[in-house]
Amino acid sequence: MSRRALALGALVFSGAVQALISAPHSWIALHPVAWVPALFVIARLSGRRAFLAGWLVGAAANAAIFAWLVHTIASFTDLGAAVGVAVLALFAGVHGLYAGVFAWGFAPIRRAAGGAWPIAIAAWFTACEFLAPQFFPYQQGVAWWVEPRIFLVAATTGVAGVTFLVLFANAVVLQAIERGSLRALAANAAALALLVALALAAAARQEARIQAAEDASIRLRIAIVQPGDDPYAAPARNAREARQNADKLAEQAREALAADRAIQVVVLPEKALEFEPSRSWNRSVRDLAAAFGVEIWTGGAAADRREAGTRYFNSAFRLTPDGAEWPRYDKNVLVPFGEWMPDSFAWVSRALGRNPFTPGSGMPLHDAHGARFAFLICYEAILADYVRAPVRDGADLLVNLTYDGWFGDTAEPAQHLMLVAVQAAQLGVPIVRATTTGLSAFLDARGRVTAQTSLLEQRTLVADIAPIRVSDRYVAWGDWFAWVCVASSAALLARRATDRLRGGARPIHS
Repeated sequence: MSRRALALGALVFSGAVQALISAPHSWIALHPVAWVPALFVIARLSGRRAFLAGWLVGAAANAAIFAWLVHTIASFTDLGAAVGVAVLALFAGVHGLYAGVFAWGFAPIRRAAGGAWPIAIAAWFTACEFLAPQFFPYQQGVAWWVEPRIFLVAATTGVAGVTFLVLFANAVVLQAIERGSLRALAANAAALALLVALALAAAARQEARIQAAEDASIRLRIAIVQPGDDPYAAPARNAREARQNADKLAEQAREALAADRAIQVVVLPEKALEFEPSRSWNRSVRDLAAAFGVEIWTGGAAADRREAGTRYFNSAFRLTPDGAEWPRYDKNVLVPFGEWMPDSFAWVSRALGRNPFTPGSGMPLHDAHGARFAFLICYEAILADYVRAPVRDGADLLVNLTYDGWFGDTAEPAQHLMLVAVQAAQLGVPIVRATTTGLSAFLDARGRVTAQTSLLEQRTLVADIAPIRVSDRYVAWGDWFAWVCVASSAALLARRATDRLRGGARPIHS
């Protein structure tokens, strides 16, 4: 086999194996060496060739991780699997560009850093990943959510700190394979060991803080109703069908409430109800609150009729036994091409006869049974900057209502759950996640799943959750660690550029 074929195989392997490292497989034991084949090839390239090599790795990774896009397009549009493959290829190509930039900068960063290049390369990768626009914010570090003993360092550094450690480990392995300076290798290995020890200590400290907060906290008993609806079924076409859907949800909740009178809150998923709970056809769900003395937290569309026309919202509602009217939450961050169309594509919605949603504004915090909670709808719950805001404002519980039926029995529901769990661990708050088809789950402040449903099952999941807020540096300072990586990488690139202008070259002490 030719060297070129081996190099291409190494690049594709390092990219495609990311799908096994990610949820639902979570083979994180591969992670400290998964990038080594690609780094070995990239280290021998420069300029445009390095960029193309890195781009191939990034595209392969995105194609493997987000392969479920093909199923969604083929199953829920008239475009077919061929178009789904084309969309995946375009998506992977665009989102893989950051790895091309990383590979392009590998040689100058390495040369500028000298013998300390493994730590510099880890910072450079972290910077590229952090600055890259991502539709689904997948960072290398998120795969480690299954191991709180180290992942809880994210409460201090954000996910960027975990990504940094992963790439540092890979770079040290590459340095050992290249058999350069033993002194430099020993120094970098020692630095890696020290940083891992510090990460473990930070995670242990956060674990102790969470445990103490849980021990002192009240417990809130919550029932999540997962209706397990057929995702291929047509939506309700009239008031009678809307009433049937609401009655079915109410009956499922009623069974759980009759069996367990300690339940205080019932949570229904995104768009569980057809329009507002006040509509006549939603009475059976609305009446549950007064009949059982519980709160109902539910998703449903909302319509505001004005002279300029009707605006539609993807909303969340809080119903209490006293019938009080609480401010609804209208989803702020809509999914482009799904819930709204950019102006240049507005004709698509008109052609399909669909009414796009209008984004809401603001995020009300609710106080209930000793908890202060905020709603997050679907996609919003994986956006770190957005989710951090309510926690900074005092929320000690987040309620994520979502609908994942579009994705069927693919990796997406597990990936979506993973990205939500990451926010719980970074922010130090528990999350209740209610979905229509799964995976519904209770997540504690470690990002650990304490109970969950299976895909496509009808089930009411009941558990106690401790509303706590154990925030650390990440909540207070945001992405400070990622910005340190950006600044240090920029300094090394500037240093390398200055050396080249002066006609000098720093030797690599590897």
